[in-house]
Amino acid sequence: MSKYRLKKEAVPFIAEKHATRIYELDTWESIGIDIKALEKIEMPYISHGIKTSENSASLGGWSKDEGGRFEFTIHFPSAKYMEYDKFSKGRMIRDLMNRMQDQAKYFFSNFINGEIEE
Repeated sequence: MSKYRLKKEAVPFIAEKHATRIYELDTWESIGIDIKALEKIEMPYISHGIKTSENSASLGGWSKDEGGRFEFTIHFPSAKYMEYDKFSKGRMIRDLMNRMQDQAKYFFSNFINGEIEE
């Protein structure tokens, strides 16, 4: 089943709690969001949080010792077990983590310097 999220242009006009949500089309329609405000997500996709039950997810947290922590899940729904097994081993996943690390550092640096607004 295809997944959808809010288009960038729609985010300012929809309740903030939906800014990071990824749902199937029928769920968006059930909460009253017009399909014109949505974009289809291509695979693989990243969602905010780690699903802990059918209706909840761990989104991260903050502590005085470690600061902020944000949790994400990368979904590879069409991966076969052999593909998953090969991808999840050392070098391949490390390369992905390094690339994500570079982007997180770049994005956060721009945020701290005031180059990214809310």
